[in-house]
Amino acid sequence: MMVQSPLKKHDVRPNLRKVERPSGNGKSGPTPSNKRSGYNKVKSKVSIPKLKPWKIILGSIVIGVIGFAYLTHVFATQRLLEEVQFLEAEYNRSRAQFDELKLQYDRMVGPADIYEKAEAQGFINGGPANKVIVIKE
Repeated sequence: MMVQSPLKKHDVRPNLRKVERPSGNGKSGPTPSNKRSGYNKVKSKVSIPKLKPWKIILGSIVIGVIGFAYLTHVFATQRLLEEVQFLEAEYNRSRAQFDELKLQYDRMVGPADIYEKAEAQGFINGGPANKVIVIKE
């Protein structure tokens, strides 16, 4: 709640609108509602701007070109997506084949297979290599 001092004067701007006052004899013309008024009524015409045929044709052509460009972009994007999906599937197949071959190679050169081949050729297993090497000074 605001409290204002009664001693403070407010500057009030004058009314800048000019209002015509009715004539004193009361014989102004009849108004549509048969009431007398001191105000002059201004009739404003609200009109829809007229569209010329060349503007409509030009707008249709522009909208058609934009629609055609959009549809072309959509179809190109779909083709590109199909190509990416095909390449991804091919990559996954190649990766699976690579993993399978790598596992087979690792088994061929792994220690268990090497020990097995060595025993077959007559080598003797030396056991774990946990012997301490002593250096004489």
